[in-house]
Amino acid sequence: MSIVPAIVSGKSLMRIVITGAESCGKSTLTEQLSQRLNLPFAAEYARVYLEQNGPDYDLDQLVHLSQLHRHYQQAEVGDSPLGIFDTDLINYKIWAEVVFGHCPAMISDAMAEESSHRYLLCKPDIPWQPDPLRHNPNDREMLYQRHLSEIQRLNRRYEIVEGVGEQRLTNALAASERLLLG
Repeated sequence: MSIVPAIVSGKSLMRIVITGAESCGKSTLTEQLSQRLNLPFAAEYARVYLEQNGPDYDLDQLVHLSQLHRHYQQAEVGDSPLGIFDTDLINYKIWAEVVFGHCPAMISDAMAEESSHRYLLCKPDIPWQPDPLRHNPNDREMLYQRHLSEIQRLNRRYEIVEGVGEQRLTNALAASERLLLG
């Protein structure tokens, strides 16, 4: 996409965050956009951590994981003026609320600092893919709506991405361009 160099020259940091419910194609889309736009990206750190350390956690570990997530993103994308993140702290806030009934202030406060984030919110319109770390095959629409509400509450720019396969990528590329231009 030729628009990227023109957008980032002389601007502050901007992060495109791919977010949404479980099994909606976030990780695949993150890597595809990174390749197509030639931008650095940070994968979803929770997946990396839980695959290495097992799927069990408590609220204190989730808070710690959110901190590790931010450090990992910074290490992966650094000071690049534009980068792509597979989720951000909105995901951790919703995760804490759904699993533990509330979100600790440490996550909410840190989330407020992520003002450079613009969102591609993935609709859960692709088939569920079972995975040992996924738990909500029947709650994807509710989780999608929670993400949408939180993004809107924070008054952050977003685009909704839908479609299957190559059409989803095409839609995400067009949505990325709108986010970058706006």
